[in-house]
Amino acid sequence: MGATAAVLGASGYAGGELLRLLVGHPVMSVGAAAGATRVGEAVEDVHPQLRGSLELELVGIEEAAAGADICFSCLPHGVLPDHLDAISSGVLVDLADDFRADPGWIYCVPELDRSMLAGASRIANPGCYPTAALLCLVPFARRGLIAGPITVDALSGVSGAGRAARDDLLFATLDGSAAAYGTVAHRHIPEMERGLAAFGSLETTVSFTPHLIPISRGLLVTARAQLTRSITDDEALQVLTESYAGERFVEVVAQWPSTKAVAGTNMAHVSARVDERAGFLICSATIDNLGKGAAGQAIQNANLALGLDEAAGLEAVAAWP
Repeated sequence: MGATAAVLGASGYAGGELLRLLVGHPVMSVGAAAGATRVGEAVEDVHPQLRGSLELELVGIEEAAAGADICFSCLPHGVLPDHLDAISSGVLVDLADDFRADPGWIYCVPELDRSMLAGASRIANPGCYPTAALLCLVPFARRGLIAGPITVDALSGVSGAGRAARDDLLFATLDGSAAAYGTVAHRHIPEMERGLAAFGSLETTVSFTPHLIPISRGLLVTARAQLTRSITDDEALQVLTESYAGERFVEVVAQWPSTKAVAGTNMAHVSARVDERAGFLICSATIDNLGKGAAGQAIQNANLALGLDEAAGLEAVAAWP
Protein backbone atom coordinates (compact mmCIF):
# COMPACT_ATOMS: atom_id res chain seq x y z
CA MET A 1 0.00 0.00 0.00
CA GLY A 2 1.46 3.33 -1.07
CA ALA A 3 1.66 6.58 0.87
CA THR A 4 1.39 10.04 -0.61
CA ALA A 5 4.01 12.50 0.61
CA ALA A 6 4.07 16.29 0.60
CA VAL A 7 7.29 18.27 0.89
CA LEU A 8 6.94 21.72 2.41
CA GLY A 9 9.75 24.16 1.79
CA ALA A 10 10.62 22.18 -1.32
CA SER A 11 12.51 24.95 -3.12
CA GLY A 12 15.56 24.73 -0.81
CA TYR A 13 18.44 22.28 -0.87
CA ALA A 14 17.04 19.92 1.78
CA GLY A 15 13.63 20.01 0.07
CA GLY A 16 15.22 19.16 -3.25
CA GLU A 17 17.10 16.27 -1.67
CA LEU A 18 13.87 14.94 -0.17
CA LEU A 19 12.19 15.08 -3.57
CA ARG A 20 15.16 13.27 -5.17
CA LEU A 21 15.06 10.47 -2.59
CA LEU A 22 11.28 10.14 -2.68
CA VAL A 23 11.30 9.72 -6.47
CA GLY A 24 13.09 6.42 -5.88
CA HIS A 25 11.12 5.33 -2.81
CA PRO A 26 9.28 2.01 -3.23
CA VAL A 27 6.28 2.99 -1.08
CA MET A 28 6.08 6.77 -0.73
CA SER A 29 5.30 8.92 -3.76
CA VAL A 30 5.40 12.70 -4.03
CA GLY A 31 1.89 14.14 -4.23
CA ALA A 32 2.73 17.82 -3.81
CA ALA A 33 5.59 20.21 -3.15
CA ALA A 34 5.33 23.65 -1.57
CA GLY A 35 7.68 26.56 -2.15
CA ALA A 36 6.19 29.74 -0.79
CA THR A 37 8.46 32.15 -2.68
CA ARG A 38 8.36 30.19 -5.96
CA VAL A 39 4.70 29.15 -6.23
CA GLY A 40 3.74 28.29 -9.78
CA GLU A 41 7.23 27.32 -10.91
CA ALA A 42 7.90 23.80 -12.16
CA VAL A 43 9.85 21.63 -9.74
CA GLU A 44 12.27 20.68 -12.53
CA ASP A 45 13.09 24.36 -13.09
CA VAL A 46 13.89 24.86 -9.41
CA HIS A 47 15.72 21.51 -9.12
CA PRO A 48 17.19 20.62 -12.52
CA GLN A 49 18.37 17.24 -11.21
CA LEU A 50 14.71 16.20 -11.21
CA ARG A 51 14.06 17.02 -14.86
CA GLY A 52 12.08 14.20 -16.38
CA SER A 53 11.55 12.55 -12.98
CA LEU A 54 8.95 14.73 -11.27
CA GLU A 55 6.38 16.78 -13.16
CA LEU A 56 4.90 19.04 -10.50
CA GLU A 57 4.46 22.74 -9.88
CA LEU A 58 5.25 24.29 -6.53
CA VAL A 59 2.12 25.31 -4.63
CA GLY A 60 1.30 26.97 -1.31
CA ILE A 61 1.99 25.26 2.02
CA GLU A 62 -1.56 24.41 2.99
CA GLU A 63 -2.52 23.30 -0.52
CA ALA A 64 0.44 20.92 -0.60
CA ALA A 65 -0.36 19.47 2.83
CA ALA A 66 -4.01 18.79 2.06
CA GLY A 67 -4.68 15.08 1.73
CA ALA A 68 -1.08 13.94 2.16
CA ASP A 69 -0.47 10.78 4.18
CA ILE A 70 2.91 12.10 5.30
CA CYS A 71 4.38 15.60 5.35
CA PHE A 72 8.06 16.51 5.39
CA SER A 73 8.67 20.11 6.42
CA CYS A 74 11.85 21.86 5.33
CA LEU A 75 10.38 25.24 6.21
CA PRO A 76 12.65 27.76 7.95
CA HIS A 77 12.63 27.92 11.74
CA GLY A 78 9.46 29.52 13.06
CA VAL A 79 7.27 28.96 9.98
CA LEU A 80 5.73 25.51 10.51
CA PRO A 81 3.99 26.31 13.84
CA ASP A 82 1.72 28.78 12.04
CA HIS A 83 0.48 26.03 9.71
CA LEU A 84 0.09 23.06 12.05
CA ASP A 85 -3.70 23.32 12.24
CA ALA A 86 -3.91 22.84 8.47
CA ILE A 87 -1.81 19.66 8.43
CA SER A 88 -3.78 16.47 9.02
CA SER A 89 -1.17 13.99 7.82
CA GLY A 90 -0.75 10.85 9.86
CA VAL A 91 2.99 11.49 10.03
CA LEU A 92 4.69 14.90 10.05
CA VAL A 93 8.49 15.16 10.05
CA ASP A 94 9.96 18.60 10.78
CA LEU A 95 13.53 19.20 9.65
CA ALA A 96 13.79 22.58 11.40
CA ASP A 97 14.44 23.00 15.12
CA ASP A 98 11.03 24.26 16.24
CA PHE A 99 10.06 21.07 18.09
CA ARG A 100 13.33 19.32 19.00
CA ALA A 101 12.86 20.16 22.68
CA ASP A 102 9.06 19.65 22.65
CA PRO A 103 8.02 16.56 24.65
CA GLY A 104 5.02 16.14 22.37
CA TRP A 105 7.33 15.33 19.45
CA ILE A 106 9.67 12.38 18.96
CA TYR A 107 13.33 13.37 18.64
CA CYS A 108 15.49 10.47 17.60
CA VAL A 109 18.67 9.43 15.83
CA PRO A 110 17.45 5.92 14.85
CA GLU A 111 20.73 4.14 15.58
CA LEU A 112 20.59 5.39 19.17
CA ASP A 113 17.02 4.29 19.99
CA ARG A 114 14.79 3.44 17.02
CA SER A 115 12.14 1.86 19.26
CA MET A 116 10.67 5.26 20.08
CA LEU A 117 9.78 5.85 16.40
CA ALA A 118 7.29 3.00 16.00
CA GLY A 119 3.91 4.56 15.30
CA ALA A 120 5.19 8.11 15.84
CA SER A 121 3.03 10.81 14.28
CA ARG A 122 5.08 13.93 14.99
CA ILE A 123 8.84 13.65 14.51
CA ALA A 124 11.43 16.38 15.13
CA ASN A 125 14.31 15.42 12.86
CA PRO A 126 17.73 15.89 14.51
CA GLY A 127 20.04 18.62 13.23
CA CYS A 128 23.02 17.79 11.04
CA TYR A 129 25.77 18.74 13.51
CA PRO A 130 24.11 17.01 16.49
CA THR A 131 23.54 13.85 14.43
CA ALA A 132 27.23 13.49 13.65
CA ALA A 133 28.35 14.48 17.15
CA LEU A 134 25.97 12.10 18.91
CA LEU A 135 26.86 9.17 16.65
CA CYS A 136 30.52 9.35 17.59
CA LEU A 137 30.12 10.34 21.27
CA VAL A 138 27.12 8.41 22.63
CA PRO A 139 28.71 4.92 22.50
CA PHE A 140 31.48 6.14 24.84
CA ALA A 141 29.06 8.04 27.08
CA ARG A 142 26.93 4.91 27.52
CA ARG A 143 29.94 3.00 28.82
CA GLY A 144 30.97 5.76 31.19
CA LEU A 145 34.24 6.26 29.34
CA ILE A 146 34.05 10.03 28.89
CA ALA A 147 33.39 13.04 31.07
CA GLY A 148 32.59 16.64 30.23
CA PRO A 149 32.96 19.30 29.25
CA ILE A 150 33.11 18.18 25.62
CA THR A 151 34.57 20.14 22.71
CA VAL A 152 33.03 19.70 19.27
CA ASP A 153 34.61 21.19 16.16
CA ALA A 154 32.83 20.79 12.84
CA LEU A 155 33.21 21.54 9.14
CA SER A 156 30.24 21.89 6.81
CA GLY A 157 29.69 22.28 3.10
CA VAL A 158 27.97 25.40 1.79
CA SER A 159 24.60 23.70 1.19
CA GLY A 160 24.27 23.50 4.98
CA ALA A 161 23.82 27.27 5.04
CA GLY A 162 20.75 27.09 2.79
CA ARG A 163 19.96 28.43 -0.65
CA ALA A 164 19.53 32.12 0.14
CA ALA A 165 21.67 34.54 -1.88
CA ARG A 166 24.13 35.97 0.64
CA ASP A 167 27.47 37.67 0.20
CA ASP A 168 29.24 35.23 2.52
CA LEU A 169 28.01 32.31 0.38
CA LEU A 170 29.18 33.64 -2.98
CA PHE A 171 31.78 31.60 -4.87
CA ALA A 172 34.21 34.52 -4.85
CA THR A 173 33.95 34.72 -1.06
CA LEU A 174 34.20 31.01 -0.33
CA ASP A 175 36.66 29.71 -2.89
CA GLY A 176 40.03 28.97 -1.30
CA SER A 177 38.83 30.05 2.14
CA ALA A 178 37.54 28.57 5.40
CA ALA A 179 36.18 30.27 8.48
CA ALA A 180 34.40 29.64 11.76
CA TYR A 181 30.90 31.06 12.03
CA GLY A 182 28.08 31.34 14.50
CA THR A 183 28.47 32.14 18.18
CA VAL A 184 29.17 30.34 21.42
CA ALA A 185 25.39 30.23 21.86
CA HIS A 186 24.77 28.26 18.66
CA ARG A 187 21.31 26.64 18.60
CA HIS A 188 22.79 23.17 18.14
CA ILE A 189 24.61 23.29 21.49
CA PRO A 190 21.56 22.57 23.69
CA GLU A 191 20.47 19.93 21.19
CA MET A 192 23.80 18.12 21.60
CA GLU A 193 23.62 18.42 25.38
CA ARG A 194 20.06 17.07 25.47
CA GLY A 195 21.05 14.22 23.14
CA LEU A 196 24.01 13.19 25.28
CA ALA A 197 21.75 13.14 28.34
CA ALA A 198 18.88 11.31 26.63
CA PHE A 199 20.86 8.71 24.67
CA GLY A 200 24.10 8.50 26.65
CA SER A 201 23.01 9.37 30.21
CA LEU A 202 25.75 12.00 30.29
CA GLU A 203 24.84 15.39 31.74
CA THR A 204 27.53 17.76 30.53
CA THR A 205 28.28 20.98 28.71
CA VAL A 206 29.38 21.21 25.08
CA SER A 207 31.65 23.83 23.53
CA PHE A 208 30.88 23.90 19.80
CA THR A 209 32.52 25.68 16.88
CA PRO A 210 31.21 25.19 13.32
CA HIS A 211 33.25 26.09 10.23
CA LEU A 212 32.13 26.72 6.66
CA ILE A 213 34.38 25.19 4.01
CA PRO A 214 34.29 25.48 0.21
CA ILE A 215 32.59 22.21 -0.72
CA SER A 216 28.97 21.81 -1.80
CA ARG A 217 27.90 19.07 0.58
CA GLY A 218 29.42 17.12 3.44
CA LEU A 219 29.88 17.51 7.18
CA LEU A 220 32.72 16.44 9.46
CA VAL A 221 32.65 16.50 13.27
CA THR A 222 35.68 15.97 15.51
CA ALA A 223 34.92 15.80 19.23
CA ARG A 224 37.22 15.70 22.25
CA ALA A 225 36.32 14.46 25.72
CA GLN A 226 38.29 13.59 28.86
CA LEU A 227 38.60 9.84 29.35
CA THR A 228 37.50 8.43 32.71
CA ARG A 229 40.00 5.58 32.40
CA SER A 230 42.81 4.61 30.11
CA ILE A 231 41.91 2.78 26.88
CA THR A 232 43.79 2.05 23.66
CA ASP A 233 43.00 2.98 20.06
CA ASP A 234 41.89 -0.59 19.41
CA GLU A 235 39.56 -0.53 22.40
CA ALA A 236 38.06 2.76 21.25
CA LEU A 237 37.36 1.35 17.80
CA GLN A 238 35.91 -1.78 19.40
CA VAL A 239 33.42 0.33 21.36
CA LEU A 240 32.15 1.81 18.11
CA THR A 241 32.17 -1.53 16.32
CA GLU A 242 30.09 -3.21 19.03
CA SER A 243 27.71 -0.25 19.25
CA TYR A 244 26.93 -0.22 15.54
CA ALA A 245 27.09 -3.92 14.73
CA GLY A 246 24.42 -4.67 12.14
CA GLU A 247 23.60 -1.03 11.42
CA ARG A 248 23.07 -0.30 7.74
CA PHE A 249 23.82 3.40 7.89
CA VAL A 250 26.75 3.63 10.31
CA GLU A 251 30.13 2.27 9.28
CA VAL A 252 33.11 2.17 11.63
CA VAL A 253 36.31 2.96 9.74
CA ALA A 254 39.89 2.43 10.89
CA GLN A 255 41.13 5.57 9.13
CA TRP A 256 39.78 9.05 9.83
CA PRO A 257 36.42 9.59 8.05
CA SER A 258 36.17 11.85 4.98
CA THR A 259 33.20 13.74 3.59
CA LYS A 260 33.37 12.57 -0.02
CA ALA A 261 33.02 8.91 0.95
CA VAL A 262 29.43 9.50 2.13
CA ALA A 263 28.30 12.17 -0.37
CA GLY A 264 24.78 11.62 -1.66
CA THR A 265 24.00 8.89 0.88
CA ASN A 266 22.39 8.36 4.28
CA MET A 267 25.62 6.87 5.61
CA ALA A 268 27.71 7.95 8.58
CA HIS A 269 31.36 6.96 8.94
CA VAL A 270 32.76 7.05 12.48
CA SER A 271 36.16 6.50 14.04
CA ALA A 272 38.10 7.25 17.23
CA ARG A 273 41.60 7.57 18.65
CA VAL A 274 43.11 8.06 22.10
CA ASP A 275 45.40 10.97 22.91
CA GLU A 276 47.36 9.21 25.65
CA ARG A 277 49.47 12.25 26.53
CA ALA A 278 46.44 14.45 27.25
CA GLY A 279 44.07 11.69 28.41
CA PHE A 280 41.49 12.57 25.77
CA LEU A 281 39.26 10.55 23.52
CA ILE A 282 39.14 12.01 20.01
CA CYS A 283 36.24 10.77 17.93
CA SER A 284 35.08 11.76 14.49
CA ALA A 285 32.04 11.30 12.26
CA THR A 286 31.25 12.34 8.73
CA ILE A 287 27.84 12.53 7.06
CA ASP A 288 26.26 14.22 4.07
CA ASN A 289 24.60 17.28 5.62
CA LEU A 290 21.70 16.91 3.16
CA GLY A 291 21.51 13.12 3.60
CA LYS A 292 21.94 11.68 7.10
CA GLY A 293 22.00 15.29 8.29
CA ALA A 294 18.59 16.17 6.84
CA ALA A 295 16.53 14.48 4.09
CA GLY A 296 17.94 10.97 4.38
CA GLN A 297 17.40 10.73 8.12
CA ALA A 298 13.92 12.26 7.73
CA ILE A 299 12.96 9.43 5.38
CA GLN A 300 14.63 6.85 7.63
CA ASN A 301 12.60 8.14 10.58
CA ALA A 302 9.41 8.20 8.52
CA ASN A 303 10.02 4.63 7.32
CA LEU A 304 10.28 3.47 10.93
CA ALA A 305 7.17 5.41 11.96
CA LEU A 306 5.20 3.76 9.14
CA GLY A 307 6.51 0.27 9.89
CA LEU A 308 8.50 0.07 6.64
CA ASP A 309 12.02 -1.19 6.06
CA GLU A 310 14.04 1.74 7.41
CA ALA A 311 16.39 1.56 4.42
CA ALA A 312 13.59 1.95 1.86
CA GLY A 313 14.61 4.55 -0.70
CA LEU A 314 17.99 5.10 0.97
CA GLU A 315 20.32 2.45 -0.40
CA ALA A 316 22.30 4.61 -2.84
CA VAL A 317 26.08 4.20 -2.88
CA ALA A 318 28.24 7.33 -2.75
CA ALA A 319 29.63 8.76 -5.98
CA TRP A 320 33.42 8.89 -6.30
CA PRO A 321 35.52 10.91 -6.95
